[in-house]
Amino acid sequence: MLVLVLASPSIWLQAQEGHPGLEGVVPPVPYPYPSAVSGCLERSGFYYAVIGEDGTAYALTGSTKGLLRYVGHDVEITGNPTVVSLDTTMKDTASSVEENPALEVRTVKELAGACR
Repeated sequence: MLVLVLASPSIWLQAQEGHPGLEGVVPPVPYPYPSAVSGCLERSGFYYAVIGEDGTAYALTGSTKGLLRYVGHDVEITGNPTVVSLDTTMKDTASSVEENPALEVRTVKELAGACR
């Protein structure tokens, strides 16, 4: 009888479905980044961004080699919404990463020769 009492909890635990402790956890929702942005193309070092008319900066990733000739021009960029991870760890602290939305460049269309 003692063996049956001790074995019952382990049999009950094996019968549980799902992932214990993760009930009610909602998976992260992708950032609502548009698949096309337009505005002034800017560059800082190796990093590119489109600054929209409302002042929002859209980071660009992927095939950015051909963007140099469009810096300072109004452009429309289409691509796939993605995320850029930046290491924000400070010396002698726990490691940390910041994720920022970005757009992986697919196409570039020049709208005007100079930003407005």
